[in-house]
Amino acid sequence: MKKIIIYLTLICIISFIVAQTNYYTYYKLNLDYNKGDINVSSLDIEFSKNKIENDFGSYTAEIIGYNNELLNLTFFGIPNKILWDGINSETGETDKGGELELDKISFEIFIPYYENAKEIIVYDKNLSEVVSKDVSEYSKQKPPGVIGINETKNETKGEKEKEKIPETKNLTEKLVDHWKVFLVILIALVILLIYLLRKKNNFN
Repeated sequence: MKKIIIYLTLICIISFIVAQTNYYTYYKLNLDYNKGDINVSSLDIEFSKNKIENDFGSYTAEIIGYNNELLNLTFFGIPNKILWDGINSETGETDKGGELELDKISFEIFIPYYENAKEIIVYDKNLSEVVSKDVSEYSKQKPPGVIGINETKNETKGEKEKEKIPETKNLTEKLVDHWKVFLVILIALVILLIYLLRKKNNFN
């Protein structure tokens, strides 16, 4: 019985650690579209247990590293087309409708995170650069002396990014951070063990 309890405890701890560490990391770009022009309104870091897919389209976003190498190329579309229905005021039935293209819209795209990324550049369907974003502040691997500029071609000088990438912790640090959870699991297992032992003694 004791071996079973110990085995269950280990399974709970390992499962909890895996659940806490198995995340995908993305740059989350909030974009403002206005008749073909695109501006980056904000940049965040997004964590997700599942892969995030963007609406496919003819726009591209590329991630450039410190050696000017291409790290990633992401395709996305502008979600500015909506369907609408018209209701006949006399019959109350839908008798018209179609597709409406919006001139202005705000939306977000997700790009995989890279520890050595320097910049994200967005191109339109004609492969013309429309906006770029410095992401060096979020990079863990940068050349000595490099500091993120924290501004883009479409930002006011002096704007700062607030969110940081958390440091990667080793297994020991994760166990320390979640000791309360482990304590609750341990207490529950001890109570279960006492209950099973008492039940066994009652039968004897």
